[in-house]
Amino acid sequence: MFELVFMKVMNRCLLLFCLWLGAGVAGARAQTTCASPNQPACTFTAIDVATNQPVDAFCVGRPVRFVQCAGRSTPSSLLFYGVLPGTGNTFFPSCIPPNRFDYQYTPTRAEVGSVTVSELANAVAGGSAPSTYYVRTFRVYDNAPPAFTVAPCPSNSALVTVTDAVYDSYTVRVGAGPAQPIARNRPTVVSVPAGATAVTVTGLYLGTDICTGEATQTIAPLLPPQVPVLSRLSLQGPLPGGAATLTLGQLPAGYTYTLQRADGSAAGGFRDVASVPANSSSFTLANAGAGCYRLRRADPCELAVAFSPLVCTVGLTGSSTQNRNQLLLSDAGTASTYSVTRNNIPLGAFNVIAGGLEDPNVECGTTYTYRVTATQPGGGTSVSNEVSITTQSTLPPAQPRLLASFNLRNVVELTPLLANGLVLAPGSSLRYRRTAAGQMPADFRTASSSGVQRDSTAIAELLAQTPCYSVRLLDVCGNASPESLAACPSLLTATTADPTGTTATLAWTAFRGPSATAPAVYTIQRIRPDGTVLSSIAVADSSFTDLTPPTDRQVLRYRLQIGGAGLPPGTFSYSNVATVVRQPAVTLPTAFTPNGDGLNDVLEVKGRYLQNYTFLVVDRNGQVVFRSTQRTETWDGTINGRAPVPGTYAWRFQQQNEDGKPFTATGSVSILK
Repeated sequence: MFELVFMKVMNRCLLLFCLWLGAGVAGARAQTTCASPNQPACTFTAIDVATNQPVDAFCVGRPVRFVQCAGRSTPSSLLFYGVLPGTGNTFFPSCIPPNRFDYQYTPTRAEVGSVTVSELANAVAGGSAPSTYYVRTFRVYDNAPPAFTVAPCPSNSALVTVTDAVYDSYTVRVGAGPAQPIARNRPTVVSVPAGATAVTVTGLYLGTDICTGEATQTIAPLLPPQVPVLSRLSLQGPLPGGAATLTLGQLPAGYTYTLQRADGSAAGGFRDVASVPANSSSFTLANAGAGCYRLRRADPCELAVAFSPLVCTVGLTGSSTQNRNQLLLSDAGTASTYSVTRNNIPLGAFNVIAGGLEDPNVECGTTYTYRVTATQPGGGTSVSNEVSITTQSTLPPAQPRLLASFNLRNVVELTPLLANGLVLAPGSSLRYRRTAAGQMPADFRTASSSGVQRDSTAIAELLAQTPCYSVRLLDVCGNASPESLAACPSLLTATTADPTGTTATLAWTAFRGPSATAPAVYTIQRIRPDGTVLSSIAVADSSFTDLTPPTDRQVLRYRLQIGGAGLPPGTFSYSNVATVVRQPAVTLPTAFTPNGDGLNDVLEVKGRYLQNYTFLVVDRNGQVVFRSTQRTETWDGTINGRAPVPGTYAWRFQQQNEDGKPFTATGSVSILK
């Protein structure tokens, strides 16, 4: 029944509305709003659904409904409502709000600002009141949680900073304590009562109290404070303007860290230079200036402050004259000790001069890179900028030394020992000369590097010549060094009195090294074919007889290891490898008796220097009846598991000797009953 009555009412309303709309077509063509003219002071009211109280503003997410003002009596079934963003906007041209009288409107964050609410009251059929279209503008407020930060501080306090820009004013509350006003963008220290773990900030509007926003953050625990560490300051370029890299430590989170430089004109005697992130282990300061630096630690409330010990910059400049490189220091502090590196290697020998130091062990035309490290009174270190100096001079280079030695292939190798290391400057050269017995020195080779030079002359010819070598350095500046002392490798010979090689006699020529006065120290090495050492014997004079050579080696190999004679510690010269080839022998019986009596029951190979061999026994038909490759394999006379057959059998022995030559022996053996 209700539905039928309702449909009749709706049909009548629509008919009346169409008549009203038709009557106003001419006027509608000229207007762009549906609002009725001469709107009374109170048309309809917005009611907050939660409190059932009238409101003049809306809040995001908080529903409202609409009712007629007192004195209006339009049936609710003829009322329609709608909301549009902006001011004065209506549902033109239809002028029909989409919602019935019981409509509840819930603002969204997208609608923050002004909205216009429309009310259409349809005329009652037969009545005297016409249809009306009323509008009201309301403001929608946002209730988003206000943005703020909270940082823990010592002494039961915290620093709260409201960064929000939505609300007109704010309050802050710690734990369950009272709320107190707090200004936007003004860091405020608040007390934290015992047991309180959170801070709540509330945002308020001046125009309404229906809409507020609230946010809560937990107060993180403050890590224990540590004294910041500035352990190293390294300049990457000259000052002023070069970058500096700092090595840092003990920077726990929760504190602020500021790099400061000493400045008498600044408050407190130090000027802030840069902010350093917490937990940093290194930091690069661009455009650094000369001075003494420290790291300042402060909690957010500035209640407890600490400083690292000072580390002061050490600037470095350099020049060269007459084969001496001079380094001048600009120390902003008072370092305790200094150390120097040249080409990244510690420089142990240098001269102290006014304002710096001098490196005399350099070669003209060579570029050297220096750095100075200063130990600071507070324990830190300061590393200077790098300085590269190309040595200039008209003085002759230092006399080089020369090491002559043989490699395992019996090739002479010449190694120059330069006063300033193994690197030869580009444009410099080494001039080698060679002297053979009874001959005048002759140019041997010119090298543009300090690498090993080799003499490919055959060992037999070298043994006859007993050569010596020398070298001099011509630097890039055109200065020639004195020629080195003659370097003569030791030449070794080895002989034996009999083919079995039960002893070996060794003799050698004297070694001449970088020093003409320091004695040479000789050691005989017995070596394997791959050059590894079997054993060593310290010897003197120029000969030695080996009475106990290895019994399992067909070829005896010897060489001399030579130290002393002015060679650097741990550096040795080696003679050529001298060999003694011993004749192998194989011994077999002419007969054996495989009858099980324990006497002469098997045929076994015996002899000396036997290895990697093949031993065959064949019968009268040429069939192989036994084969072995090592001494542990013996023949008991059986053939394919059958009993021994008395008779005569031929054998053949063959092996490849250590010297690469084949060795073969043949014979026969008889099986007796």
